[in-house]
Amino acid sequence: MPELEFEFSLRPDSDPELAPYVLEFIGKSMAWDDDEGMEKIVGEIRGYKLDLAAAMVDGVDQSLLLDSVCPEISEFSQTAFGESGCHYLQKLADGNLSKQTCSGLVYINEITVDPQYRGQNIGSALMGKVGQMVEVENSLIALKAFPLSPEYGKRVPEVNVQRVKQFYERLGFTHIGGEFMVKQANLCDTIKKRQAWRKGHSNVDGFHPQNKHFA
Repeated sequence: MPELEFEFSLRPDSDPELAPYVLEFIGKSMAWDDDEGMEKIVGEIRGYKLDLAAAMVDGVDQSLLLDSVCPEISEFSQTAFGESGCHYLQKLADGNLSKQTCSGLVYINEITVDPQYRGQNIGSALMGKVGQMVEVENSLIALKAFPLSPEYGKRVPEVNVQRVKQFYERLGFTHIGGEFMVKQANLCDTIKKRQAWRKGHSNVDGFHPQNKHFA
């Protein structure tokens, strides 16, 4: 993989009614191009972080919120949530699965890599940066695993569709219906490290992060 620099921008949704609950993010990976003598954008990732917990506390209807952001998220919510809200299955220590409620949804609606730089783990690096730059803990990460056709109206070859799905499977995503795939954000490396730190410091000097007392 070439030496990369990353740039992320985050901004509230332009709709004032959505702005308290919807954050739009854009990430770019850049590499030095010797031929042009300048940095070149070699990959981009775009998406939304929806604060479902805050919306629920404020009495905002979750289905209406999801429908208002963009058509693809609305389609995803109908496939994944139905009327039951945002949930994921968490594997417990005894091996059983427990249904957990999501406090947020991170939806990746576009990830692109320059054709000349494909196969160099740039897409994986961009996905990893999302967990560092966007607050994803206790959220569900979702996307539509279907490559865009370079020519409008032309069907994407099935081999390309399978390649994209396998790419996301290697990143820990699972199929939930149609072309949609999801991943529990707490499985991301950044969150695992944060949780490991909490576990290691939970009993230091009698301090526990869930039992804070301030004078």
